[in-house]
Amino acid sequence: MNLRAKLTLFVSFLLLLVIVVVSYNIFVTQKKILTQQISETRSRAFKSFVSMCNEAIKVRDDIQVNNAVKLLVSTYKPSVVYAGYINLNNAVMYASRDEDRNMDSVLKARIKKASKDYIEIYSSLTGEQICEFATPFFFQGENVGTFVVGFSQDKMKEQIDESISIMLSKIKVIVIVTFIFGVLLVYFLGYSFVKPIKILTVAAEEITKGNLDVEIKVNRKDEIGILSNTFNNMTKQIKELDTMKDSFVSSVSHELRSPLSAIDGYCDLLIEYVNKDYSKEQQLKGLQIIKQATVRLTNFINNILDLAKMKANKLEIKKTDADITAVIEEIVSLYEPLAAQQKKRIYSEIKEEIPFINMDIERIKQVVTNLVSNAMKFTKENGNVVLKAFPNSEGYGNDYIEVWVQDDGVGIPKQQVDLVFQKFYQVKEGEFKKPKGTGLGLTIVFEIIKLHNGHVWAESDLGKGTTFKFVLPK
Repeated sequence: MNLRAKLTLFVSFLLLLVIVVVSYNIFVTQKKILTQQISETRSRAFKSFVSMCNEAIKVRDDIQVNNAVKLLVSTYKPSVVYAGYINLNNAVMYASRDEDRNMDSVLKARIKKASKDYIEIYSSLTGEQICEFATPFFFQGENVGTFVVGFSQDKMKEQIDESISIMLSKIKVIVIVTFIFGVLLVYFLGYSFVKPIKILTVAAEEITKGNLDVEIKVNRKDEIGILSNTFNNMTKQIKELDTMKDSFVSSVSHELRSPLSAIDGYCDLLIEYVNKDYSKEQQLKGLQIIKQATVRLTNFINNILDLAKMKANKLEIKKTDADITAVIEEIVSLYEPLAAQQKKRIYSEIKEEIPFINMDIERIKQVVTNLVSNAMKFTKENGNVVLKAFPNSEGYGNDYIEVWVQDDGVGIPKQQVDLVFQKFYQVKEGEFKKPKGTGLGLTIVFEIIKLHNGHVWAESDLGKGTTFKFVLPK
């Protein structure tokens, strides 16, 4: 059974249950109201009858009383079975609904004096339920007579049943129309829900087949619309990630091929050196190139392993109180020969004393090295790379020290500044073709700083340079 059928059945059952409960409550309430209304009508009729006879009794006008008794029976027939009045002299004025003489005599016998008001329900000889009202009439402190009226309970029930029957007929029509309309509405509502889900399912199947050029077009502003937009964004990110992955594989291939080719070539040369009379300087040069290529490969593989450990939360951080100024000066000294060779300048500007901080020295060296290497890579000839440190951070307060790695290179487009720390990401624009990399260096920087409870970010002007900044807690 599909989702639309399940939704239709479930909501239809729920709708039917609600209709039944509401209808039952209406039925019970209406019956109660009708019973109350008829009871009040009886009470008003009886009081009106007594009130009508009051003046006639005071002047001893038995004819008027007798007429009132007959008028009551004829007016409320068949609800009033009988009515009567017995006076001080035991004279009975009586009228009944039926013309049965045997029954008439029995009912007439019920017209008797009473000392107080009462209401009594009893069964007549014919089995009819009768509700009898009686009230004595006092004049000048003396009980001068009693009014008695018998109302038919069966007729009251018939009136209630008739009204309920009419009401039930109307309720049935309303229930049927409401149920049919509700089921149709639920069916089409289910269709409107299921259709975009089917589109999502088809799109998801296309992605599993490797087709990433999938876009869902659902013009809705509800949760389904949000889901569709999220799906489109997810597809776009998967596509970007796939592109970055391909770029990473290409970069990895390049990073591996170059040093391996160098190692392989110079190994062949050194093997030839064994059988030929080459100088020690030539042999030493070959060994140095092999060593450099090996270091390059080792650093590259270590970067990949470090990132894997970081993602698995298995990278060990061994913190100790250390001087970050010494770390900066060491990295500057390390890169000065390379900068001179590339006709660039690297130096530090630390004008204030920086307090010792609790950090993993080797990992922070790795951070600074990656940032400096990145700055050197994207700085043109005669450019500058400057390392700065501050004892307090403007943005994060006095509990942090702040370090900058600043260059006056090609810069990063504004829309890409926040993306450079993503895995495999590489800036796609600039003034000149940049050297290829793996797109892992800045990701490693981000993860190491995060493990130190710090923050790292970039600020850049395209064509004017980039400053990478990070803060570490004191």
